[in-house]
Amino acid sequence: MTRVSLIERLTALDKPDERHDTEQIWITVRSLLGFFRVIIFILIIAIAELMEEFFIGNLSLAIWSLIIGIPLFILISVLILMGNEYFLGEKEENTAILRPIVKRK
Repeated sequence: MTRVSLIERLTALDKPDERHDTEQIWITVRSLLGFFRVIIFILIIAIAELMEEFFIGNLSLAIWSLIIGIPLFILISVLILMGNEYFLGEKEENTAILRPIVKRK
């Protein structure tokens, strides 16, 4: 396989983007959801480690961070998966590399 040269990469940037507006909006929203998912994961760990001595409703703040954080993390992950299916759909080409068992034309 040959590598793509810098000039070819720069000329590829001049080509218009063939995506629809909804796809472009979803890609932006998906990146924000992914960013929030990482932040939630870091906050779950930080709160669980640092706030063990504070209690709310007979449970420590560390337990509350797990009770709220894990379902929120799963919800955002499911939203990303559902959004990918709805907005992006199945637009892959069936090539021998992606689908090696498919008969070539």
